[in-house]
Amino acid sequence: MPRSSCRAKAALVLAPGLAAVSTQFSSVFSTLPGAQQSAQSRLVATGTLQGGTLPAASTAARPSATVAQVGFVAGATGCAAIASRVGRRGIKRGERLAAQAEASETEWLPRTTGWDAADLAAERARASALEEPGSDYKGPRYPGAAGVTDSFIEALMSMQKEGGLLPKKDAFLLVLDVIDSLRTESTMGSVSIPKGKHVTVVGDLHGQYWDFLNILSLTGRPSAESPFIFNGDFVDRGSWSIEVILLVFALKLKDPQSVFLNRGNHEMLETNLLYGFCGEVGSKYDMELFNLFSEAFRNLPLCHLVEKKVLVLHGGLPGPDPRIWMPGQTHDPTDAIPMTAMHSLQDIQDVDRYMEITPEAYAESIGPCTPDKEVNDSRMIIDLLWGDPRGGDGYGPSYRRGKGIYTFGPDITIAFCEKNGLQCIVRSHEVKSEGWKWDHSQLLSVFSAPNYLDTGNNKGAFLKLTLPDPNGDVHFEPVTYSAVPHPDVPPMKWQELISESYPHLTRVMKKRISATFDEFGDSDFEGVGDLMNFDEWEPEEAAQFQDAFKVDQYGRELAETAKN
Repeated sequence: MPRSSCRAKAALVLAPGLAAVSTQFSSVFSTLPGAQQSAQSRLVATGTLQGGTLPAASTAARPSATVAQVGFVAGATGCAAIASRVGRRGIKRGERLAAQAEASETEWLPRTTGWDAADLAAERARASALEEPGSDYKGPRYPGAAGVTDSFIEALMSMQKEGGLLPKKDAFLLVLDVIDSLRTESTMGSVSIPKGKHVTVVGDLHGQYWDFLNILSLTGRPSAESPFIFNGDFVDRGSWSIEVILLVFALKLKDPQSVFLNRGNHEMLETNLLYGFCGEVGSKYDMELFNLFSEAFRNLPLCHLVEKKVLVLHGGLPGPDPRIWMPGQTHDPTDAIPMTAMHSLQDIQDVDRYMEITPEAYAESIGPCTPDKEVNDSRMIIDLLWGDPRGGDGYGPSYRRGKGIYTFGPDITIAFCEKNGLQCIVRSHEVKSEGWKWDHSQLLSVFSAPNYLDTGNNKGAFLKLTLPDPNGDVHFEPVTYSAVPHPDVPPMKWQELISESYPHLTRVMKKRISATFDEFGDSDFEGVGDLMNFDEWEPEEAAQFQDAFKVDQYGRELAETAKN
């Protein structure tokens, strides 16, 4: 069978035990064409699947009732564990889902196709024809990209603080304008530090709107003299992701040359379905807007280069080549995947970023070198969005994040910086107790969501980057702060809503006995949990994960060769 494409517009997989309906499923699961085409020119053969608002399921037409048999597999680890295997448990689940399919013809699925220029023009026409807000609406109206001013930003924040929302029509048009802006940007953007000023780097926000407002009160809003880099993970988990992302997008439209956005692992379709953003958008607006947000996220740059000295990205550095992933490895440098030839910044710049990462892509992230650009691009995106630093040298598998995701040691950071003439790397992706931390001598992490999930007890931080001497190094000033009060709405509220209203989109795993490690293996807490310790899992779940973490045949062959 041909390899499953990484460049798919939705990370959907057949539920275990449903291989018989794979031909019908192909009409739903469409993929993007080859990497040689521009993002603007890509056309996808199949139609769109769009739905209504939560909690009622949409009655949108579907190609086949078998789409109800499609399951979203949670997290990279869960994807690898389930997509590659049909077991007794999987067959039972397949039978159950097949029965559900017969009973339901109206389950909503996310749009699974790409958006070309004609699609976006049609969506703009549809949005422009949406109903105007009623006479009782007293908030600001979106004036178009060219009309976003400080006054509009002030009015938007004032309304959001009172619990108000932009009219649906305005929200659609704002996101469409952001998509137009992002489509003009490169995969690796360039940022200059204004003379005598600074660039602010903001880490994960995760829908913590009130803490975001606190950041803006401490720094001032972005402007030509005060550029910002927002380093991904704007949404999910927190309960005000809509407010955060619309404000970030409005700031981007006001100062497109001074507000820079990076994609994080929570600007992906799969994570948005699992961790709350989908449920929040559907509750506050509708699922068509969620589809449009997904398109905006696919167009986000992957990183930014500040003064050609500091690379700012969300997760990690490019992984090893060949890509060995052998569970059981320790952080002992003698047990590490050896350092290989370093990637260049041009390699990152050349990535065709316009894609969703499928569950199959995490499995394909492991294996020998390949000339396949599509596979290499997806591998690079996984590394940049998901990777974490480790204490020992070399590369290692990430048990915390999942199969196909790597950790990298200080020697990797040093070698990458030397090859590319960099002073250091700035990344986010992990909670730090003080909001920031030098993980390696040339690797600085910043996390901007204090008291993460209302239980983290961590501080938040942002970074001020200055350049006192144009010929010298960039200077870093971390600014820390504590969480501020917010309305009594618990985190993860919207995650529960989507799992209850659209259970066919998620596969809920057993929760570990840990408040800081969620059930899908995606923990932002540094050093938390160990998936190789199965004492806290139900027996069948433990067996499932043990199977997923077995060394691949490729890894076994390499290990045997090394012994000989």
